[in-house]
Amino acid sequence: MLKQTINKPSWKAYAKLYRQIMPPFSPSPAHCRLYEKVLKKVKKNSGNQGLILGCTPRFCDSLAKLKFKTTILDYSLEMIKAMDGLKKIKIKEKKVIGLWVRAGEYFEPGYFDAILGHAVTNNLLTISLYKGFFKEMAKILKPSGCLILSVVFPAKHPLTAEKMIETCRKKPEYFKNLNNKIYAWERCAYGDFKFYDKKTCRAVLNAQTNFMNKKLKKGEITKKEYDLMVFPFYNNPHRATYFPPKIFEKFIKEYFIIGKKYKEPHLHRAFTDFYKIYCLKKK
Repeated sequence: MLKQTINKPSWKAYAKLYRQIMPPFSPSPAHCRLYEKVLKKVKKNSGNQGLILGCTPRFCDSLAKLKFKTTILDYSLEMIKAMDGLKKIKIKEKKVIGLWVRAGEYFEPGYFDAILGHAVTNNLLTISLYKGFFKEMAKILKPSGCLILSVVFPAKHPLTAEKMIETCRKKPEYFKNLNNKIYAWERCAYGDFKFYDKKTCRAVLNAQTNFMNKKLKKGEITKKEYDLMVFPFYNNPHRATYFPPKIFEKFIKEYFIIGKKYKEPHLHRAFTDFYKIYCLKKK
């Protein structure tokens, strides 16, 4: 397991930022209700040992509400500490500092009845990591258990940065709605090939912000336009993979059977265009 020391200013900054984040970067209430519907069946058929990949507060609350014994696996002690104060239901959880692709080193084989993750696979930057991830998840999941993942896919309706600027000038009021702003940001960040590498299926998620920052410095956009378009979630380079669904499902099928696939139930195109929920059973 990884050993870390905690930096109080850092985790407090994480917590402050996360409080401001709306879905889809955090799961919507409708998203969690769908997870809970699946989890009730898992608990009845398999048991109540639950693992959260990362430390998403709403997932912690869902498991607590259903009286699962909860374990959190995250590489960042600071992130775990930050998310602790954002949970609505306080329970004693087991917290493990480590990497998802090494989960088999931390837990006994077939230990968990349910494993949950929100956009976790998008943080796996190579094909070998994808394969290793699903191998490790299959190792620690019970035969009757379920791996539940929400996955972000490339934009179905890409938007170039130049087109985004043009749209902002024509309809600035559209960008005043946060969900609309996120939808435009995602279509651009995951769809403009200046920021998304089609060969590697990888995006640098702060590249769009940097691009707009250069436009602002050159006087090509105004500060008002910049503020409307930019969603400064990532200040530092943050790389993520966005494989098309057919390629993504090839990684799954070596170790899992796809039980059901759900569309993100929150009714906004920012969610339904990008997010899909997978319920996976071991082969």
